Amino acid sequence: MSYFWANLGAHLLVSLIILLILLWAVKNTQQNRWKKGFLFLTPVVLMVILFVQMAIFSIPRVLDTTTVLRSTYHIRTGQIDKIGALGTTIVIDGTTYYVNPFSFDMEVGDEVTVKYTPYAHYAYSLEIYESDIQDEE
Repeated sequence: MSYFWANLGAHLLVSLIILLILLWAVKNTQQNRWKKGFLFLTPVVLMVILFVQMAIFSIPRVLDTTTVLRSTYHIRTGQIDKIGALGTTIVIDGTTYYVNPFSFDMEVGDEVTVKYTPYAHYAYSLEIYESDIQDEE
């Protein structure tokens, strides 16, 4: 679970940094310090970026802290359709789950049972089923 807490901390830190840059840009806009005229739109762009960061990453992870603390995960069984480029995401039946790339060794097509958090879809555990099909000779 330390990966979940590190991930939560990193996303909150990114949100805080974007917020600080947004406040700096608002201050510069109010004092007319921008040398180019189109830069007065910088706070609007930063606000959209902050909103997306908070809505997609930070807020779902904050909501999932109670699930992690209580260990009340949702469970789903399915086949892995796709694994993300860095191994941090997997797709099972069209739903993306975030996994610790150092804890799980999986391949596309594996049948798995995943315990996950309801909002951020962070996979707490993956149980991979080995196929019991034997070659007939």
